[in-house]
Amino acid sequence: HYNNPMKDHHIRIRQGKTMIQNSIFLISLLVASRFIGLPGNFTPLLALAVFMPRLTNNKYIQCLFPISIIAFTNLFLEPVSLTIFIAMLIIFAITPLISQLSKSLLPGYLSAILTWHIFVNGAVWLSSGGSLIQTYIAAIPFDFKLAVSTGLYIALFHYADRILINLSAKELVNE
Repeated sequence: HYNNPMKDHHIRIRQGKTMIQNSIFLISLLVASRFIGLPGNFTPLLALAVFMPRLTNNKYIQCLFPISIIAFTNLFLEPVSLTIFIAMLIIFAITPLISQLSKSLLPGYLSAILTWHIFVNGAVWLSSGGSLIQTYIAAIPFDFKLAVSTGLYIALFHYADRILINLSAKELVNE
């Protein structure tokens, strides 16, 4: 097999352009997803935070990408208590780190849901008062829906990633 440096250079440029286009498309979808469904939908972003260590090794990107989308889109959504908002940002910051430590999507996903349940609902309790136990119990139906939908998005990201990897490998073989 003869290596053509010029052809390899063009392939890398085309792959870079495709990656940029795919990234812009992904970011657009994630921003749009915040405005669909539940007020201030964040399920796709929580799934992304779990999945980020599979997309990049850069810890800053892993943490800041979901946080920046949450912070930016929150400017256009109904205001939320500052305590709850800070708790959400903390969750989105630590979820990629926890997911990376778990080295598997399932424990990363379960850890994200459990961390969400503890921190965000603790922030709800701090903001509104009342019984801490009642706050956690009242959150179970919402957090169950969060767990199911986040799991579905993680599965979607995983299989989309597998498909893209296979397509890229086939494209490289054909060139």
